[in-house]
Amino acid sequence: MRRLRPLPKSLRSRARRCSAGSQRSSVRALGSRRGSLCHDQRMTQQRRIIVANWKANLPPGEEVALAGEIATGLAAQLATTAPHVIEVLLAPSHVGLVAVTSLLRREHPAIGIGTAAQDASATEVGAHTGESPATHLVGIADAVIVGHSERRRERGESDAIVGAKLARIVAAGLRPILCLGDDLIDGGERERAAALSNQWIAALAGAAGLGVDRTALLAAGLVVAYEPVWAIGSGRPATPAIASAAAAAIRASVGSDLPILYGGSVDADGAAAFLASRHDDGGRIDGLLVGGASLSASRFLGIIVATRSAASGR
Repeated sequence: MRRLRPLPKSLRSRARRCSAGSQRSSVRALGSRRGSLCHDQRMTQQRRIIVANWKANLPPGEEVALAGEIATGLAAQLATTAPHVIEVLLAPSHVGLVAVTSLLRREHPAIGIGTAAQDASATEVGAHTGESPATHLVGIADAVIVGHSERRRERGESDAIVGAKLARIVAAGLRPILCLGDDLIDGGERERAAALSNQWIAALAGAAGLGVDRTALLAAGLVVAYEPVWAIGSGRPATPAIASAAAAAIRASVGSDLPILYGGSVDADGAAAFLASRHDDGGRIDGLLVGGASLSASRFLGIIVATRSAASGR
């Protein structure tokens, strides 16, 4: 890959401006109003985060219809429960992102569902055919998924590229959802912790090369999704104990207040178990990055119900 130019000084300043003062969030709780750039980690600790990653499974028209079904179902749930318990983000395809965001803002503004892009470019604006610069997502998406295992595997994305994307996302004022994972189905906690730490360190180095450091990433509301790569799309989820141990390892490397999602195969029954799991060293799962189950409104709404119950202690 060609050498990436550092971020301009104005964008480096923008990436860091949250760390000097109060931190606000661009991802909203259900039923809340749209937030702003930066993020209060304490607020996230009191809520759960659920992200629906639709990947490339649906054409745009079906994505819009599914978003409408989910929003309608959530409206019914919010009529009988407290709103500020969870944050929900829908991540449609790049082709459907504008239409889904427009629908949610036009027809369901009170629900507070956010949207996330499934990826953004490591490059800046310019002559880069087929790329989607993070700055082009401003005003459309609230957050951006980066480093998903499928892109690492299918597109050969290295940790350095993932780090460059992190820097571009933060500089654009969007919230990064960084995927870290392992393929150690039979690995122990120590081996898994080392693999996740190495992945994080390499991605951080890639971001630092463009002038964005750990402080700026955390101030921008960094969320990490733990992906047990061997569990993705397999119908065989990792155990809650494995996930909470991985969360402890990630927090030890990245930050103690970091929101961590479980990004393996999960359904409504499994969601409650993952969200309830705890590890002695601070491992807890704060939410879910949902794949196949989010393609069905009823299944996804069931996961949200389970998440709300876990967050409420019921």
